[in-house]
Amino acid sequence: MTRRLLNDFVKRAFYRLGYQLVPAPKWARTRKVLEHGGYRMVNWRTPDGQYDLAGYRREQELGNRAKIGQVWTSEDSLLFISRWLQNRGLAPQLIICHGTRNGFEQGVFSKFFHCEVIGTEISPTATQFPMTVQADFHEPRPEWAHRADLVYSNSLDHAYDPAKALRAWADSVKDGGVIVLEKASDSDPRGVSDLDPFGITLAELVVFLMDTLGDIACVRGLLDVPHPRDGATYHKMLVIEISRGSRWHRDGGASSRGSPLCSN
Repeated sequence: MTRRLLNDFVKRAFYRLGYQLVPAPKWARTRKVLEHGGYRMVNWRTPDGQYDLAGYRREQELGNRAKIGQVWTSEDSLLFISRWLQNRGLAPQLIICHGTRNGFEQGVFSKFFHCEVIGTEISPTATQFPMTVQADFHEPRPEWAHRADLVYSNSLDHAYDPAKALRAWADSVKDGGVIVLEKASDSDPRGVSDLDPFGITLAELVVFLMDTLGDIACVRGLLDVPHPRDGATYHKMLVIEISRGSRWHRDGGASSRGSPLCSN
């Protein structure tokens, strides 16, 4: 008991100083890690420069089956963002959730908004859960093009090519719709592994979003989750609005430093 109290005391002390004590990733990291300033990427490319998609998908399926009963987000967090969006006039007809494992997100959104909700999961276990299709979220689906009012994910850290994934997600969003990314400090650069190949700081993620989607999108909200994950130094919802008809898109886009961070 004394050791546990001491551990808790040390964690709280570091937390007040802005640090989080977390265990080293339990998932293996056998591939080269590429450093990119504010983010790190586990390299899933083969020597010829192509992505090892078979290996990546095999790793994701192993992780999915090992964690099939776990849920990273919470009902409180999903209801928080649902109410925030509803209060700003969003009445979705189609919601797409990416990397949903056991379909938890679909259930919460469906019950709140009473609309069509589809989740994607790369593992064949997708067929075991309602409102879930087996799909690689890096690949756009023509039948979803510009249809979704809301795309939600807490799984960008699972992307082998996060820019490609974000562009695919944006492709499915109608003008005026939004992408919501849920992110906490446990997906910062230190935590990368073969299973979670993309680790990025919060500040760098905002820059990355604008570099990737700045020609068609702006950040509408950077929201604190009311009940953050245990031990997290931050836990946020990022709301990105898609607007292909904006002057930023008509003028050919802009860099992250020139793209707008929209007011709420």
